[in-house]
Amino acid sequence: MQVIDLTGPIRAGMRSYGSPLPPIEIEPVARLGDAGWKGHKLVLHTLAGTYIETADHLYEGREQIADVPAERFIRRAIVAQLAEKGPLEPISARELEQAAGGNLAPGDALLVATGWDRRWNESDFVESCPYFMPEAMEWVVDKEVALLGLDIPCVQDPRADDGELNRLFFQKDRLLLAPLVGLRKANRASTYRLIALPLNIPGVCGTPCRAVLAAW
Repeated sequence: MQVIDLTGPIRAGMRSYGSPLPPIEIEPVARLGDAGWKGHKLVLHTLAGTYIETADHLYEGREQIADVPAERFIRRAIVAQLAEKGPLEPISARELEQAAGGNLAPGDALLVATGWDRRWNESDFVESCPYFMPEAMEWVVDKEVALLGLDIPCVQDPRADDGELNRLFFQKDRLLLAPLVGLRKANRASTYRLIALPLNIPGVCGTPCRAVLAAW
């Protein structure tokens, strides 16, 4: 069985989406030499590292992460291997159709690989990332994708701040998984199962998660 880890590492002081999200902190609070055991303080937020989130991120009163049955985080996955994307380069519906349209079924997870994960912790990872054109998100919604995974940190142009494409995606109770790493390791011809399990924290719209692809 092939297993591909899609989870980016979380490190203290790493880049983030900015205010009002707090800086990530990872500090030891107990050491073997003093306490006889190890423990750490973690200061995170819902968008730390690789995360998964629900429609409650943008719509009041929608399902939260602890409300989602565990089986919905385990999906048949289709990987769309797009051409390498540069800074602020758009992603079109035609590209998604050519890369994944023939294999995608309603309820599947669609994972979009652009190669942007090569810049995982660089200072412009968020501000300069490739992004979906509106037609691309409309294509995803029309295909009834249940879980959308991306190796980019923003689904829409990071220079825009209206959240329009995210709202379009979250109109129904879909799940968003981002940013991923290692999707280039996936073989287009293989059938994969995505497993992306969040922390079980009631009352929040999302959490960091460990996401893997498994092929049999």
